[in-house]
Amino acid sequence: MMGYQTDSYGARRRSALAVVIMSGIAAASLTVRGSETQSPKMAGSTGVIFSTPLQDVPGKNLVVSRLEFPATQKHIPVDHRHPGSVFVYVTRGTVRLGIEGEPVREVHAGESFFEPPGAVHTVAESASATESAEAIAVLIVPDGAPLLVPVPEGKKK
Repeated sequence: MMGYQTDSYGARRRSALAVVIMSGIAAASLTVRGSETQSPKMAGSTGVIFSTPLQDVPGKNLVVSRLEFPATQKHIPVDHRHPGSVFVYVTRGTVRLGIEGEPVREVHAGESFFEPPGAVHTVAESASATESAEAIAVLIVPDGAPLLVPVPEGKKK
């Protein structure tokens, strides 16, 4: 019988998303747009590696950013919001990620995390005191909007 073997629908979706991310990274070597206007940087960000307008969604841009999280000895608050959806795919190590009102999650290499638009992102750090971690973030950003907006202490809601 033709078709998929007995793996789950979720595993197929994760594999497809990984292919999309890797395709975006490969395309970045062909088409890279300046990222200096996109500030401030995301916590853990080492920079935008790809950015392009979404022709099928006028007024929105697809931005791919490489994230690096150094080993964490002590939690440092990173309270901020993103103006659009954010998908994070962990490529190495384990990252602790949290959104206000939800439990902090440990996301391991090969796993992903979704952050809805406007949610307060409260934790973004390596889960290890000795090992760094890396991830790729895929963001949908409205025209002219920064990648993130810091949330002043006491103004989360």
